[in-house]
Amino acid sequence: MDIVLSPRKLEGSLSVISSKSMSHRYLIAASLANGTSTVGKLLDSDDITATKNALKNFGVRFEMSKVFGGFLKPSEHAIDCNESGSTLRFLIPFAWLFNKPQTFIGRGKLPKRSLKVYENIAKTYNYQFDYKNDFLPLETSGPLKAGDYYISGDTSSQFVTGLLFVLPLLKDDSRIIFTSTLESKDYAIMTIETMKAFGVHVMWDDKIIKIKGNQTYIPKDLNVEGDYSQAAFYIVAGLINGNITLSNLDYNSFQGDKAILNIIRNMGAKVTIDGEYLKITKQKTYGTTIDLKDIPDLGPILMVLASLSKGKTTFINIERLRIKESDRVLAMQDMLTRLGVDIKVYEDKVIIDGKELLEGGVTVDSYLDHRIAMAASIIALRCKNPITLTNAEVVKKSYPTFYEDYQSLGGEIYEIR
Repeated sequence: MDIVLSPRKLEGSLSVISSKSMSHRYLIAASLANGTSTVGKLLDSDDITATKNALKNFGVRFEMSKVFGGFLKPSEHAIDCNESGSTLRFLIPFAWLFNKPQTFIGRGKLPKRSLKVYENIAKTYNYQFDYKNDFLPLETSGPLKAGDYYISGDTSSQFVTGLLFVLPLLKDDSRIIFTSTLESKDYAIMTIETMKAFGVHVMWDDKIIKIKGNQTYIPKDLNVEGDYSQAAFYIVAGLINGNITLSNLDYNSFQGDKAILNIIRNMGAKVTIDGEYLKITKQKTYGTTIDLKDIPDLGPILMVLASLSKGKTTFINIERLRIKESDRVLAMQDMLTRLGVDIKVYEDKVIIDGKELLEGGVTVDSYLDHRIAMAASIIALRCKNPITLTNAEVVKKSYPTFYEDYQSLGGEIYEIR
């Protein structure tokens, strides 16, 4: 689907969509609990659907918001992760609970996304881990063993989450040992807090997570909180050309992308928090230095804000942006260059010199990446002329109602047929 986005001011109120990260985690923890859990306000997106379908293959049943867990069995079918890296990396350790080989498949860029962390673990513990040219299709099996699991801190925390969920189920104790400081630590904390909510506890001491064995997940009834990663798009929309009030955000959240609030304050923005409401109005922001090491998903929308801020913004620790659904550094460089933004890309940093207003009148590509598509839609609000976005439908990966919300606030789009 290709669409045309016209410059507009976004105004009104919006309840922030449920967190994708928390939806994955609540589903998995509920699936491990012996009994019936209720997960309310679950995100309905392609990635979450992939996780639900994968868990069904392992014997988990779902009925509306209820999850009937605790009776895992080997899958009789290939486990289709679609394009979801979280689904794949969270559930490979599930396959290691069984002697029977389990096959994982996927599409898009997922087969090329690295699984070397798990491959190295499989070699150490003699788990089956077979693939050909790409990492998918993958055939893998256990049985999972308790012990010490060494992981480099500069890898994705998704591997840590996968191990955290299943190691407490083993008879003996285990440890996850980081050979360097863990990046995206907040995502691992989010997993640990989810486990705690379901009655499973670990102890994190510096670079070691100690995991007692023989623990049991307890069924739980809870609701998924709003997603700061997605709220960030409308926070920036309000700053560059809007007057928006957001609700359904937990200000005590463990979501790492809550950092968006401190970042925009560092750029000179003032937001009002009134009870459960976050109010954002159009205002001038200023260049700064932004470290993306722990918040790679905020990279695209923060580059949009930098493009319309006064002065230069430097983004450091950009490496993980290159290994997402697209090379997000390349994708944003392409988009912003087409729009006339002064952007310089180096191996380890990006420097953007902001402008007051962008010309527009160009076609930009989503690179089949949901966050690139949403970033393009927000930057269109401060262009002189409409922009055309190709493959806009990719937003359904994480935010299927993005364009409905966009239009409800006054955004103007029309589909090219």
